[in-house]
Amino acid sequence: MWMADPQAEPQDKRSLPAPYQSPWEALRRDVPAALADLRLRFQELWRRNREGDLSTPGFWPQDLAPLFWPLLLALGTAVLLLGVIQLRGALAPVAEPEPQGVERIVTTPLPEARPLAAIPEPVPSEPVAAEPIAAEPVAAEPELPLLQVTPLLKLLAEVDRDSAIPEGLLLTAQPLPERNGAVLTLDAKQWRELPPSQRLNRTEAWWEQLQEEGYDDLTLEDTDHHLLARPSRVGNGMIMFDPQTTP
Repeated sequence: MWMADPQAEPQDKRSLPAPYQSPWEALRRDVPAALADLRLRFQELWRRNREGDLSTPGFWPQDLAPLFWPLLLALGTAVLLLGVIQLRGALAPVAEPEPQGVERIVTTPLPEARPLAAIPEPVPSEPVAAEPIAAEPVAAEPELPLLQVTPLLKLLAEVDRDSAIPEGLLLTAQPLPERNGAVLTLDAKQWRELPPSQRLNRTEAWWEQLQEEGYDDLTLEDTDHHLLARPSRVGNGMIMFDPQTTP
């Protein structure tokens, strides 16, 4: 059996195989170092930008140099986001409209045509003389009875027959169909000679008689058309006026 000489020179260490090192372990050690390096570089850029050391275009004011790169970065980010949104909208599937239902029409087949039977032509017959129709006698319309209209003056004169008033006081009595009333013309002199109580009694008697005949209005006046009496608009009774006063 061969035994190594302990006094022999050791072999070169570079010729020995390198020990195994896991790449994940190396990555775990390198990531914090890389992040620290990025943080330091970002702080350096921020300091240089704040001091105005970074290059800017010639048209940009020197006093606003610290704002150039932040604004450019914000503008680029906004354009990028807008492009992403438009791209997503263009790639999104468009919902197709649902096709409308097709309406089906069910038709009924026509029956087979059949030949029509021959229709015999009518034989002309001799005209039959029409019997004369006796005209019915027209019934005579019953005649309306004539209305017996009593003149208004005669009617009021009969009312005054039993009263102690001078003859010739009531001169005329004219009906007014448009107002369903009447106008009585009195002798002013005789009317003034009557006591006021007798004037009122006579006027109310005439008014009551006219109301029984269907009249709704009464006016007493003299020959000069001066108003002497008329019905009260509120309540019942007559309103008397002085014969010498024109209302």
